[in-house]
Amino acid sequence: MSLSVLTYMIGAMIMALPIPVYGVKKWGPRLIGDGIYSAVWINIYGGVIYLIQSISQAIGVSWSYFITWIETVVSEEISMYTFTRAFSGLLSSVDPSIAIFFAPISYIISLLTGIIASTETFIVIAFIINNYYGFFIAFGIALMSIPFRVGKGIGASLISFSIVFEIGLPYMPDFLNGLGMNPLRIELGLPSSANLNNGLVYLTTVLIPTAMTSLVILPLVYLGILAGLSMGLSYAIGGSYKLPIPLEIF
Repeated sequence: MSLSVLTYMIGAMIMALPIPVYGVKKWGPRLIGDGIYSAVWINIYGGVIYLIQSISQAIGVSWSYFITWIETVVSEEISMYTFTRAFSGLLSSVDPSIAIFFAPISYIISLLTGIIASTETFIVIAFIINNYYGFFIAFGIALMSIPFRVGKGIGASLISFSIVFEIGLPYMPDFLNGLGMNPLRIELGLPSSANLNNGLVYLTTVLIPTAMTSLVILPLVYLGILAGLSMGLSYAIGGSYKLPIPLEIF
């Protein structure tokens, strides 16, 4: 609030200066408007938090369910990794002559390792968003209150990011379910030594493509959708705005 008042007072001082220079005088109305705008955000902060919680309840998302779901996904990824390593060991012990397949399988193992690490990092990010989104919104308002719009863009982006991802991120399981690509439905089964060919076909044509689609491609698509919504909301928050009454009244 102190920054907001400072912005307002600097704008009023600039408007009162007896200097007919447009490049200087134009900042007066802008700063006064910015001070009033950030003060409005300060006063509706509690309402924004309540609105986020209300929208989350209305669309039926649950952070506790999401955290449980994504931790189960990590367990599923570890099962895929174990399955692939076991299949590679079975393949090498039964028929060492087909070592040509070991390189692709080694690549698949490395890929699954990267997916597991990415998902665990994603859990940390989700935890931070869920527990500190209120702080991020408040910090974004503080940045928007800095005079001369120094932190306006960053502040608006931080506010919009917190709002969109706090509401939309827990909806990811429903998004994947709606597309029929829930990673928890992937079936694993180590083939016998007599069915290695079928196991290799299953690994390369079913397991890995399904895992890549449900664990990497579609989650990235969903995050891209959320990022797009966040950018649009950021522009709406930090873009051009007009006061409902003439500025001279202030």
